Amino acid sequence: MPQKARERKTDSLEMSPAIGTEVEREGVEAASTVYSHHGLLLLFIFIWGGNFVLAEVALREMAPISFSVSRFVMGAVALLLLLYGQGYVRARRNGTGMRLFPRVARKDWPRLFWVSVLGATLAPWLGIEGLGLTHGARASLWLALGPAVSAALGYFLNTERIGRAGMTGLVLAGVGTLGLALDGLAPERSYWLGDLLLLAAITLAAAELHLIKPLAVCYGATPMVAARTAIGGGVYLLVASPSLAGQAWLSLGAWTWVAIVLGGGIGVGVGQWVKVRALHSLGPTRVVLYGNLVPLAALLLAWLTIGTVPTVLEVVAGLLIVGGAILVQVVDAPQDLSRTVEAEPAGTSGL
Repeated sequence: MPQKARERKTDSLEMSPAIGTEVEREGVEAASTVYSHHGLLLLFIFIWGGNFVLAEVALREMAPISFSVSRFVMGAVALLLLLYGQGYVRARRNGTGMRLFPRVARKDWPRLFWVSVLGATLAPWLGIEGLGLTHGARASLWLALGPAVSAALGYFLNTERIGRAGMTGLVLAGVGTLGLALDGLAPERSYWLGDLLLLAAITLAAAELHLIKPLAVCYGATPMVAARTAIGGGVYLLVASPSLAGQAWLSLGAWTWVAIVLGGGIGVGVGQWVKVRALHSLGPTRVVLYGNLVPLAALLLAWLTIGTVPTVLEVVAGLLIVGGAILVQVVDAPQDLSRTVEAEPAGTSGL
């Protein structure tokens, strides 16, 4: 066939209605997938915000550590079941064996253990104790400080480079933190101890992110988050066992059980899966942006449901912290000076 004829035939194939329709169909499917991620994340903003309100209600009937570890276990079970299902489907599709956790080298076990204790034992423990001494909406404001604390640690540890927008975000978050701390020192509120515990929980959670990076590079982020959840959750369960044994489970109210079962399984476990799933289609920046809106949802839900009216200083501090987090992680997006790894949402998931 002459060259020009072949080119005309190729052009006609490329422009054929059937092929054009297939391309349009794929585009519609891709767009619908993106919209499904946005819809789920928007829904989970209010689920995560509601988790803080439910926690405040549950702590009226339960010791903080009993509630935290029971919800953490529910979230860990849900997360591991989801990972198992994904691994099983992948193994069947590829015709390979299934392995939930990678084989970790002996030299990496000490780091994995300490990462697990910091992120899945101490951080949620201190966080829930701090929440018990404040209130849910206020705790969500402190947790919004996480991105700024993580970025500051990365800057001082020379693992991340921060631009002008990021520095501005750190300043805004710092001013918001100072305002929130001063508000908590007021004699009629006396939130200073709870604020201190929440700040410690945030710092431990941020430190965990930097310590887990080498493991995530070597073994993958999602398997390491699952492994750290299993190990840290086991230690947490052991520490909380005396409190769990003394808890009057049969006397708990319906909303407390909702906070444990649904708040843990859906809010903590499935919520982490929703974040990781959305990363591949939306990217970390948009996912983080949704996460930064959770404190505002928590403030609104606490006001509408249990009548927790935020002070003016709390609202202003919250806007500064959330705005600073957006500047740090969305506008500036700190550059990782170590090897790039699959992004993982941060947070003290036990709250």
